[in-house]
Amino acid sequence: MSFFRRPKLISFVILGIFFQYNGYAQNIARLRFDDDFTYLKADSLKQNWKEKIKNIPMSDQVQLSVGGEWREQYQSYEHVNFGEVPSDFITDSPHQLMHRIMLHANLNYKNTFRVFAQLNNTTRFLNPNPITSQIDQNLLSIHQLFMDVKFKKHWVFRVGQQEFAYGLERFVASREGPNTRLNFQGIVLKYVSPRNKLDIFTSRPLKMNPGVFDDVPASESLSGIYFTHFSSKSRNNVDIYLFNFESNLRQYMFKKGNESRHTLGTRLYTSLGDWNYDVEIAKQIGSFDQWAISSYMAVWDINLSPKKYFYLGFSGNYVPGDHSSSDKELNTFNTLYARPPFGQTVALNITNTINVSPYVRYQRSNQWLVTFRSSFVTRESLADGIYTPNMNPLRPVLGKNLKSNAKKVGNIFALDSNYYPTKNISLQFELGYCVAGDYMSDTGNGRDVLYFALKNAFKF
Repeated sequence: MSFFRRPKLISFVILGIFFQYNGYAQNIARLRFDDDFTYLKADSLKQNWKEKIKNIPMSDQVQLSVGGEWREQYQSYEHVNFGEVPSDFITDSPHQLMHRIMLHANLNYKNTFRVFAQLNNTTRFLNPNPITSQIDQNLLSIHQLFMDVKFKKHWVFRVGQQEFAYGLERFVASREGPNTRLNFQGIVLKYVSPRNKLDIFTSRPLKMNPGVFDDVPASESLSGIYFTHFSSKSRNNVDIYLFNFESNLRQYMFKKGNESRHTLGTRLYTSLGDWNYDVEIAKQIGSFDQWAISSYMAVWDINLSPKKYFYLGFSGNYVPGDHSSSDKELNTFNTLYARPPFGQTVALNITNTINVSPYVRYQRSNQWLVTFRSSFVTRESLADGIYTPNMNPLRPVLGKNLKSNAKKVGNIFALDSNYYPTKNISLQFELGYCVAGDYMSDTGNGRDVLYFALKNAFKF
C-alpha cells in the first residue's frame, strides 16, 4: 500500500532505538498528576536519572518531582471523513506527522499541599489542509496549573486548570488519541479511600487555539458528581454519576440554542478475570431552547478468556436519536466530551446509532494489548443525523440530501496493537478500514476510509 512509503516513518525506528537503553520507571499514570513515586523516599540508592528527578528534596518538608512526555505520531488517511471534506481542504487523503511534548512539575509540602504545573506543545506537519485548532496544534500553552489542599485523612480540595477523565471516558475524557489533550478550569472536592472514590466538581472547558498562550475558556460549563465503589468481596464494581452541562455551542439537525442538559447514569463492571462485563446506562433530561430533552444510552462489553492471554468479546451500543423535528422534544443524546468510541479511523460518535462489535483481544500483563474489532453501525432514527465524538454534526451536510431513508452508516474493521517494552516507552500500530454504508453515499460523498497510524511515546 502506498502509505507504507510515506516519509518520516524512519523517525519512529530511531526514537525506539534511542530510548531502549532506559530501564523501567515506576507508577507513571495516564493522568500525570496521579503519578506515585513515594517509594523513593525510603530508597537512598537511586540508580538512574529518571528516579532522581522524581524525588528532589528542596528542604526537609518540601519535595519536587519533574517529568514529561515526548510523542511522535504518523497518520495516513485515504478518503478522510468518507471523502466529504470542506471546500478549503487541499486533499481528502492526507498524511501527517503529529508531534507532542509535555513537561510537568509537582511541588509537595508535608504531603498536605501541592502545586502541579504542566506545559504543552503540539504541532502538525506534512498535511496541507487547514489546522483543526482544538485537536491538531497548540504551539505552547499552560495545560495544567492547579493547587491541592489535603485535609483530614481522605479529602482533597483542588482548584485550577486540570484534566478530567471518568470511567471508560464515555462522557469526560482526557482525549489521549488526538494530538492535543483536553483540559478544564475548575474546582474539585475529592474523597479517596481504598474502596471508594468521589469527585464533586464544577468547571469550564478550555477552547484551545493553535498559537502561543492563546487558549481561552469556552462558553460551556460542566459540573457533577462521580462516585466509584470497588467491592472488597468480589470483582464487581460500580460507578454512579450526575453531570450538569450548559452550552450555546452545540447544534442538532441544524437547530442551535441554549442547552441545559442533566445526565444521570451508572456503570457496572468487573475487575479483569477469566470473564468480564461492562454495562453502562444513562438518562438525559433538560432543555434546548423551546425543546424538552429526553434521551438515553445503553452500552455493553462482555468478554471471556478461552485461553490464557486471549479474550473473545462482544460489545455494542443502543443510543436512540431524535424522533421528530416537530414534537417539541429533543431525543438526541449528548456524549459531552467523550473519547472516540470507534478509534481514529472515522470521527463517528455513538449518538443515534445501533452498533454491534465482536472482537478478539490479546492482553499480556502490562506489555502487550492487541485488539481486532469489527463494528457494524446503523442509524437508529431516520429523523436524526450522526455526529462526531465532539458532538459536531457529521451527516447530513447542509445543501445535500437531508431526508435520507438509508440506515447503514458503515462497517469498521480495526486492528490496534500496543507494545510497552519498558514502562517509559509505548509503541502503537493502528490500522483501520471502514466500508461506507448507504446513508453516507446518500447524504454526500460515501467513499470507503483507510487509516494507518504509528505512534511512539516516551514518558518519564
